[in-house]
Parts: sequence; C-alpha cells; structure tokens
Amino acid sequence: MGKEEGVKLSALEEDILTLMGTQKMYGLEMLDGLNENRPIPIGFGSLYPTLNRLEKKGLISWKWGDEQDQTGGARRKYYIVTGMGSNVLREVQEYRRLLAFRAQQGPLTPQGG
Repeated sequence: MGKEEGVKLSALEEDILTLMGTQKMYGLEMLDGLNENRPIPIGFGSLYPTLNRLEKKGLISWKWGDEQDQTGGARRKYYIVTGMGSNVLREVQEYRRLLAFRAQQGPLTPQGG
C-alpha cells in the first residue's frame, strides 16, 4: 500500500467522499445531498471544517468555478475527490463489507476451547 495506509476517516468524511464520488460539488449541493433522509441534518458549521480536514489529508482538492450563480453572487468553490481520496474510501468500504460478512457468519468461537 502507499500513502493511503493508516489514513482515518470520520463517519462524516466517509459520507462526503461517498456522496461526491467522481463528480465536483460545491458546499450547498453537498449539504442537500447529505441531509436528504439523514436522521440528524448537518449544517455549514460541520461541513466546511470537515472539508478542510479532508483537504489537509490530501483526500479532496478544490478550485473556483468560472461562473457566478444566477443571483449574481460570488463564484462557487468546487471540491473533487483526489486519487488518494478514492483509494482511501475504497479501502474503508471494503473493510465495512468484510465486517458485514463476518457479522452474517455468526459469533466467533474461541480457539482450543
């Protein structure tokens, strides 16, 4: 494994990377996607610090959009998952699949007992 080994993801970080997939997204768009059917909605105060952590870990990057929104507001900041971010997410999701598989197998029996 490479640099990705040992990178930890919080539940919200994992949700964000999963939602983004391979598309670029801006903050409000992410909030809408994350909060749909979410038991406890998150706000900008949780989203942007999490995006900052993901960027510092090298899992996402961002760039300014060229256009202004229809109301004449500021340009949007678009985020995209990096290759490293995709690798880390894939590793975490594979681990979760293994856990689910183990859970379906029933309780573990102690060795030699």
